[in-house]
Amino acid sequence: MGGYGNNSRRRGVAIIYVAVVLIVMLAFCSFAVDLGRVQTAKTELRRAADAAARAGVANLAQGTSAVDNAAIDMAAKNRCDGSYVALTAANVAIGVWDSTKASSAAFSTSGTANNVNTYAAVQIKTSQKIPLLFGEILGAPTCTVNAVSTAALVSVTAPVTDFVSAHGNPWLAGEPQGTLASQPDPGYDKPRPNNAHPWKYDIANPDAQDTSSTTEGDPSKVESTDYTTDEPWGSPTKFTVSPGAVIQISVPLDSDNAADNKNYLVGGTPNTYADGSNSGRFNNYSDDGANPDMTQGTTTTSGSEHGLSNIITPINSMVGVFMDQNGATYGADSTEEAETAVPPGLDFSTQTDRDYTSMEPQLNQTFYVGNGQTSTGVTQTIVVPNNAYALFLGTMDGHEWSNNVGGFNATITEFHIELVQ
Repeated sequence: MGGYGNNSRRRGVAIIYVAVVLIVMLAFCSFAVDLGRVQTAKTELRRAADAAARAGVANLAQGTSAVDNAAIDMAAKNRCDGSYVALTAANVAIGVWDSTKASSAAFSTSGTANNVNTYAAVQIKTSQKIPLLFGEILGAPTCTVNAVSTAALVSVTAPVTDFVSAHGNPWLAGEPQGTLASQPDPGYDKPRPNNAHPWKYDIANPDAQDTSSTTEGDPSKVESTDYTTDEPWGSPTKFTVSPGAVIQISVPLDSDNAADNKNYLVGGTPNTYADGSNSGRFNNYSDDGANPDMTQGTTTTSGSEHGLSNIITPINSMVGVFMDQNGATYGADSTEEAETAVPPGLDFSTQTDRDYTSMEPQLNQTFYVGNGQTSTGVTQTIVVPNNAYALFLGTMDGHEWSNNVGGFNATITEFHIELVQ
């Protein structure tokens, strides 16, 4: 009987040991969860601060408000612990980065950039509270993570100006000579000159972009560059860019810098500016060639043509697309690009959508460029994707670019920005 009592007591002690061990194990597990959550949040917050600093420094030439707005807007596109990162102007500081000093003392809100060893810079300081599971038990329900990021404007390339023909079909970007694009009108079986439109297809020829602005029906056909078919080339204009750089695009809005859509717009005059305005009207279109089976004129972000995403954007507005080395040479639909998934289409149908202050397009993702400014005159900044080799600029049309006339003079300035802290 005595032996039985001892066994019972030993079993009781073992239960206590097991309970203690389980509690300790649970505590370690909770601590590991909290630690992993905090470390992930730190990484996410730093990534948001880096992006905000880069966007801010690209807008230094536009003044303090533009820097603040660009940084705040870019941070809001990033998440930390599941929530979008919210900055205020108090989180943004404009100053100078001195490369001769230790990193902790290199940034100052005073001083002058000489672009030799001191550079104009923007610093972002932000923090966010992260809820804790184990900490809650110990009386510390949250942990504050901090991020500091400083971006410096190390160099600025000389602005490059080129002509972007209204014939430039963005969906012919990088395509070899002879590639056809766009969705022609159903009535194209009629022989010219009975057909209302003088040409049928958009044809790629990267080395012979048409820059003329003669009128439709000119008997000399000087607008046509392919005399075997009487059709103009339709390749968009190519600009070489640096991966990770930030660019700004400027297109003057004046009567000498407008494309002509041959009166196919509803009302108003045939002249349309790069932002898509035609006497204040903005008529949205999508690329019909991305969805040949849909009714002509359907506005949708779905579908793709030549490996490039679709878009909703005003007709005749300027449109851009970035490509890597292979895509810029062979087209996004080539075998060299076969493993690249088509990115989602973007919608710029409202003025709010078009009034972005900064943007980070993906490779092969068409996006609205307009005249490079918001409707209130704020210069927009565009982050060049990693691995991007070239930016192609063209215009928007529903299904046929070849009958357009004129084009735009576009100037691109590239900012080389480095994260220095």
